[in-house]
Amino acid sequence: MHQKLKDKLGWLINYQESLSIWKLMVKMTRTVETQLKNCGLNEQSSSFLNVQQLSMGTNSLVNFQLKITEYLRIESSKIQSGQTILATSDVIESLFGKYKQFSARCPLKQIGQMILSISLSTMKLTGSVVKLALETVRYLDLEAWSLEVFGRSMLSKRKTVFFASNDDTETA
Repeated sequence: MHQKLKDKLGWLINYQESLSIWKLMVKMTRTVETQLKNCGLNEQSSSFLNVQQLSMGTNSLVNFQLKITEYLRIESSKIQSGQTILATSDVIESLFGKYKQFSARCPLKQIGQMILSISLSTMKLTGSVVKLALETVRYLDLEAWSLEVFGRSMLSKRKTVFFASNDDTETA
């Protein structure tokens, strides 16, 4: 078995040093990625790598770290002081994935009012939250707001077209 592996992968021995460097580059990239996912992009983002001191040794690692640090410095300089912005779309993609899963059960595929279901994915829906909502928001107010913001639904429009009474027809 050992000889089989050596026959198949023996050529990698020539790349052992490069593979070690690449492994550290991947580790550095993953560390920055995790930091940005968890903390967002802000003024301190570029200093994060310097504190980590991941690159020790070869020039290629130092240059790689400097390029990442410079990129983060340039991008974070575009952000207002004290502000943190979303650095990845993971959260948004997850929310839209949940929305798609939820909306798949709906017979009419339109985004309109269904977009409000996205907020349900971001909170813990408890009995007390539902009770408070039912006690403080009247259905008539919600309906008026919804009509103002989203307009008439596709179902409402279909009903108007297909079930309109025709005064010039007689029932047989």
